[in-house]
Amino acid sequence: MTTLITRKEIVEAKRIIGSELAKIQKTFCREEVLQAYKDVNEEHLFWEKFDCIKNEEKDYSIFNKIISLDHSNIDTFANKLTEKLTELFKAINVTELIIICHLKVDFFGNRDNNYRPLKKAYKTLEKIVSDITFKEAFEIDIDSLKDFVEILFWTTRCDPSVAEYIFVFDKDEQIQFNICKYGNLHLTQYNKEQLTDGKLKELGWTIIEGEEFDNFTESGKIKGRQIKV
Repeated sequence: MTTLITRKEIVEAKRIIGSELAKIQKTFCREEVLQAYKDVNEEHLFWEKFDCIKNEEKDYSIFNKIISLDHSNIDTFANKLTEKLTELFKAINVTELIIICHLKVDFFGNRDNNYRPLKKAYKTLEKIVSDITFKEAFEIDIDSLKDFVEILFWTTRCDPSVAEYIFVFDKDEQIQFNICKYGNLHLTQYNKEQLTDGKLKELGWTIIEGEEFDNFTESGKIKGRQIKV
């Protein structure tokens, strides 16, 4: 099941999510960008993106890791990632998830990019939101994970115009991750480290200690990735 929900509802109910969005929005809030908006009398559009910047920041322990599946077949990657994420969630009793961008920006990006997997991902997203634009958030259960893994993987990989960070939190605010363009997961755990290195390796994940690299090409060139000009 998938429910469309406002960002305001999420951050009012979820204190860690609200705090995390406030922290990252403060790092992205740059005076020179704000001034550029002011110069064309569009300051209000700038602040619309930074909807959580005044949220209260909370104190809690944070444990960060970058993890990988070491799966190099891009055609089967999303299915494999869904399978392994489902196992991971079951290991910590997670059944419901929240998907939200770091800024209030559109989940839809460059619709002129005709790369087939990206077009398919956007068509799936259109069906979910019954629209061609969406700037709020999603609450989903594990049964809906497959569609969102496909959407997040292909949009993040191929469309630089979407949000730089699209976060997936569990509803109880134990963990959060985002998928990067290389197919790796940037994982954060809150308050206690349930998914230790040993547990993750037992579940079939690899811990990345050094520099990240693309899982699907030797050259590092990402097929289908286009910057909109």
